[in-house]
Amino acid sequence: MKRLMSSNVLVIILLLGCSGEQGSETQPAPQPKVATGGETISVSELAKWQFLGEGEVKIDETENAVFMTEAKGSKGVTLVSPRSYGENIVLSFKVKPSTYESVNVVIISASDKDTGEDIQVPPDHDGNFGFWTQENVQNYLFAFHNGAHDRKPFIIKNPGMTLLVENDENVAEERWLDVETGKKGLSLWLKIDGNMIVEGTDPDGTGLPGGKVAFRLRGTADSAASALFKDVVISEE
Repeated sequence: MKRLMSSNVLVIILLLGCSGEQGSETQPAPQPKVATGGETISVSELAKWQFLGEGEVKIDETENAVFMTEAKGSKGVTLVSPRSYGENIVLSFKVKPSTYESVNVVIISASDKDTGEDIQVPPDHDGNFGFWTQENVQNYLFAFHNGAHDRKPFIIKNPGMTLLVENDENVAEERWLDVETGKKGLSLWLKIDGNMIVEGTDPDGTGLPGGKVAFRLRGTADSAASALFKDVVISEE
């Protein structure tokens, strides 16, 4: 009888030991670290970027977005980041052009062409496009909602407006668009709603250094441009 009881006790001890091991195996596993998605620019921050040209920037509370518009007789308006970003960059955002005539342009890697340092805006700058394309500023410029100017989406390099690539059709409409522009090494691209619209390569073999980013609007002789912007995210490598 004692031998039987000893056997039973041994079985119970073994079962308890197994139960303890199983309990340790079912403990919650460590959660993986969540990768950051770049710098998110809030609507209130975006509204404080440097505004160039004749027009207005304000927050649209209903859309929770920044509304930018030209004044009558404007030569274009531009919203410029307060700081510069790295050589490899991805800029994503949502934009809603108000009218067909509201031509949208994105600028990245904007710096002084002689020094590579921050751009210097003349105090008398009136918003003209030539400042970005023909003067002392180097940059990559992406145009995507530009049918009103009789052009299709393209990427150019400045100064000099060197065309790198142009699409064969217009795809952007007057609705909320998810836009991504980017540069990695010598590669440049523009996506709308996740679809690749244009992609190309800087042919000079060196590419531009990092610099500021900007959003630009320009209308037509008969219609001033305006658009809403939000969900701006800037990622660097």
